[in-house]
Amino acid sequence: MEVTAEKPAEAPADTRVRRRRVRSLPDRIGFWFFLAMVILAPVPDGSVALLWIQVWTGFATVAVLLISYRDVSRGAALLLGGLLVVLAAYGLVAYLQSISPGPAPLAMWSEAGKILGIEIAPLSGSVRHSPLLFLGRPLLAALVLTAAIVIGPDRQRAGQVLRAIVGAACLYGFIGFVGFVSDSDSLRPYDQEGALTTFFLNKNTSAIYLGSAVLIVLAMLLPSALAAARENKPLSSLFRGEGSRRRVIAAAAGLFVLVLLPLTLSRAGLILTVLVGLGAVVSKLRLRKRASIWKVAFAIFVLFSLIYGLSGGAWRERQIRIGFDTLGRLDAYGMMLGAVAERPLIGYGLGSFAESFPKFRTEDLGTSAVFDIGHSTPVELIFEGGYPLAFVVFAYVLACGALLVRGALRRPNDPFILAGLLVGIAGLVHTSFDFPLQIPGFLIIYLAVVGMALGRSFLPAEERKVVRKRMSRRPVGSATAEAPVAGPASGPEASPAK
Repeated sequence: MEVTAEKPAEAPADTRVRRRRVRSLPDRIGFWFFLAMVILAPVPDGSVALLWIQVWTGFATVAVLLISYRDVSRGAALLLGGLLVVLAAYGLVAYLQSISPGPAPLAMWSEAGKILGIEIAPLSGSVRHSPLLFLGRPLLAALVLTAAIVIGPDRQRAGQVLRAIVGAACLYGFIGFVGFVSDSDSLRPYDQEGALTTFFLNKNTSAIYLGSAVLIVLAMLLPSALAAARENKPLSSLFRGEGSRRRVIAAAAGLFVLVLLPLTLSRAGLILTVLVGLGAVVSKLRLRKRASIWKVAFAIFVLFSLIYGLSGGAWRERQIRIGFDTLGRLDAYGMMLGAVAERPLIGYGLGSFAESFPKFRTEDLGTSAVFDIGHSTPVELIFEGGYPLAFVVFAYVLACGALLVRGALRRPNDPFILAGLLVGIAGLVHTSFDFPLQIPGFLIIYLAVVGMALGRSFLPAEERKVVRKRMSRRPVGSATAEAPVAGPASGPEASPAK
């Protein structure tokens, strides 16, 4: 009788666990659309064409509408509410720049009307309809970020997304390498100074894309590696035992992409990946023995020296030829900020940089530098949309950054939050003097990784194990030597020094 009485008591708990793992068909379809978008977004030349922005907006809309919101926390809901504020700010600026007459009409419209002898309605933007068409980009970004924040707390799905991103980077990197070696135009849609460009049209975007894959792999392996180091186990123990097969595949994928990275000839992409990766290792490294720290440092030095020797020849030649020349970007930033000083509230029109900037370009830039894009996403945003819109966007980005840092501190062993933090820092710094986040194919991947990390940052904090230290050099018969440390409120460590 006792055995039969115990079974019904255990069954409800097991049933509840199984029900939590069952996902509805719409929820699974929504996740498949999200996963397909993340994998395929880089393929059509970085998805810069308006057609592909519309396609991925459709995919993201299906994902947002079908995925389950059952486990969304209150903090995540507030974060999504802030995202609606950012999207509304974009819509307001686009509307003000599109109505006629606008609140701050540009003189070019009346001047053009006088020259043509016709009446032209004055607008507050440089290109008619451009601001409204530009709204597709922030809408796509908001949808991707929303889906990622909702999906993030699901550890299984977050792992699938990150593995898909790394796997796609390996595949696209391999195709780009074959085209790089064979000089095949069909595999290299755009030959940029002999650089490996994967499916992106720009070597710098290709570099930060491959670098993001390297940082994801580092984030997935680093917690286990540091745990093994703290237990005085060799790093080779990571590739034995439970989960070793997955770690071996991840390490091999990371090394492969890392070898390809110098072939992009991107200075910023390579340097940022190395610096952010080293920063992550140093900040996470809590070994007490200096000898161990130097061993790790020496191993990292040997690894990068090997990669640099294998694939860094072309990269070195480019650095010798160009040096640290900014290619006129600092001068261009000054021209943009100087021009927007005349229109600080509304800018010159969202999506109209290529048409608006030539008016303010001086001879200091020369004729070789191409500025159809601002080469700085923050500065271009100020130029096109004005300071108020930029302030709203920057405030939201800072809030997201604070949440990622907070999440990394509360959940130090969560590899998904670490991946989002590393990729977020690398992409944000790189886009401050280039334009990878203006390329939808990379923006989708970037927001997917960062968004999942944001969603996980609201999970409960990890339980931290209290390490009880033993007092050294105590008298053998002393009472304090045998008394255990009860907690932070008692014992020798809790009392102030006298």
